[in-house]
Amino acid sequence: MAKILVTGATGNTCSIFIPALLSAGQEVRAFVRNEEKAQSLKDAGAEIYVGDLDQGDTIDGALEGIEKVYLCTWNGPTASAQGINVVEAIKRAGISPFVVRHSAFGAAGSELIQQINKVDKALQESGLPWTSIKPTFFMQNLMMVSQSIQNGGQIYWDWAEGKAGMIDIRDVAESALGALTGKAEQGKEYVLTGPESISMHDVAASFTKVLNKSINYVAVPHEASKESMMGMGFPEFIVDGYVELSRGFSQGFADTTNGNVEALSGHAPRSIDDFTSDFKSYFES
Repeated sequence: MAKILVTGATGNTCSIFIPALLSAGQEVRAFVRNEEKAQSLKDAGAEIYVGDLDQGDTIDGALEGIEKVYLCTWNGPTASAQGINVVEAIKRAGISPFVVRHSAFGAAGSELIQQINKVDKALQESGLPWTSIKPTFFMQNLMMVSQSIQNGGQIYWDWAEGKAGMIDIRDVAESALGALTGKAEQGKEYVLTGPESISMHDVAASFTKVLNKSINYVAVPHEASKESMMGMGFPEFIVDGYVELSRGFSQGFADTTNGNVEALSGHAPRSIDDFTSDFKSYFES
C-alpha cells in the first residue's frame, strides 16, 4: 500500500476520511499544526507529522517516502498560500506523488472559491499527476440552525428560492477514499453532489417529517446572515466568503446533480432524509 500524506487532517472531512483510509489498509501520515487535536487519528493508527502549511519549509520532511497526497486546506485568508506551499514543497522534493485535491464547487464570486481556484491552477500547471474532488454545499452546514429549529421550528438562511445538490460530508470522505485508491482518472475534476437538487424549503420538509413537528424556512437577506454568523464568532473573512457562496446558491449556481459520488465511492449519495434521520438528535428540542 502507498503511504499517503493528508493535509488538513483534523478538519471536518479528513477526520472522517483518515479512519476510512486506515480501515482500508492504507498507510497515512497526517499533517497537523496541533498534535493534541490529532490524538484520535494517532489512536486510529495514523502517523502524525507536526508542521505549518503557512511555513513552506515545514512541509518538506512530511514528504519523505510519500507516494500519494490528499491536499486539503482551511477556508481562511491564507488558503491559497497553504496549498501552493504544498505543491512547491513536492516540486522541491523531486518526487511525483499522485495528488488528490480537495477543492470545492461554488460561485467564483466568493473569495473562498477564488482562493481554492488558485491552488487548483498551481497544481494543474505543476506537471504532477492529479485529480480533484469538488463538493458543493455540505449538509452538515445545517448544524448552524440546530438551535433555531429546536427553539422555534425555523430555518433562517439566505438562499431565497435557490436550489443546490447538497452533499453529506460522509459521501465526500468516501469519494476521496475512492479517488485515492484507483477509482479516479488523472487530470479530471469530479464535482460531488447529493442525489437531488433541493431548496431550503425541501430541507424544512425533511426536518418536519423526521422531527414530527412543523419546521419552516424563512429566507433572510445576506446582510442578516452575515450578522448572525459574526455573532456566532466566525472570522469575518470566512463569513464574507460564505455569504458570497450563498449569493451564488440563491441564484442557482449549484442547481445540479451527477453520478460522481457513486462512481468514486461505489454507492449512491445520501439524501437529505438520510442526513436529517441520522442527525435527528442534534435538532430535537
